[in-house]
Amino acid sequence: MKKWTKILLSVICVGIVAAWGIRVYWVNQTYPDVNRQYYSMGEEVELGTDRFYYDSMDGYYVTLESAEIYEYEDLLAKYGFSDFQEAYPPDRIYLLKVNIRNTDSTEDGIDFSDWTLQSAEIREDLDWDLYYEMNNIEETAIALRTDSEMEFYLPYNLRDDFFKESDWNNLEEYPMFLTVTWFPNKKMIRINE
Repeated sequence: MKKWTKILLSVICVGIVAAWGIRVYWVNQTYPDVNRQYYSMGEEVELGTDRFYYDSMDGYYVTLESAEIYEYEDLLAKYGFSDFQEAYPPDRIYLLKVNIRNTDSTEDGIDFSDWTLQSAEIREDLDWDLYYEMNNIEETAIALRTDSEMEFYLPYNLRDDFFKESDWNNLEEYPMFLTVTWFPNKKMIRINE
C-alpha cells in the first residue's frame, strides 16, 4: 500500500509542476515584455499614449536638461533652504531639471509621483518635501495650458545603504535612468552616458 501511495503522490507532484510550467509558458507568450525605448539627456521625449497606469500623457513632451548629484546639506545651502528640515533626510540628492511641454492636450497632465529614477539594481523615488519646496507647488500632478512649457526640479533620494560601496563612491558613472512611462513602451532617459 505504501508503494502505491508514493507513486500516486509522485504523479500528483509531477502533474502540478507540469501544469505550473505550462501556465508560466502561456503567460510569457500571451503577455510579452514591454518594449524599452532609450533616450539621451537633452533629447525631447514624446510621452504620447504611453502611460503608467490609466492616465494618458498625450500631447506632452519631456526633456531632461540637467542632472547633478549633491550631498544633501550642500544642496540645501546652494538653494538657500537653511530652515528646511525633513524627518529622514537622504545622504545625497540626484537633482534632475526637466522641461515639460504641452502641445495640444486640454484634458491630460503628468503625475511626477509615477516617475522613477532607476538602474538595473535600484529604484529611487522623489524626495517629496524637497520637490514641493524647490518647485513652490503643493501637487505631484501638473497640467499645463496648450502650447506652453515649464521647468521643474525633480530631487531623487540617494541613500548609501541602497548601493554597493564601489557604486556609491562613483555615482557619476553609475548607469541611471529617468523612467517616464511604463506601458506599452517603457521610455527611459539616460542620465549619465
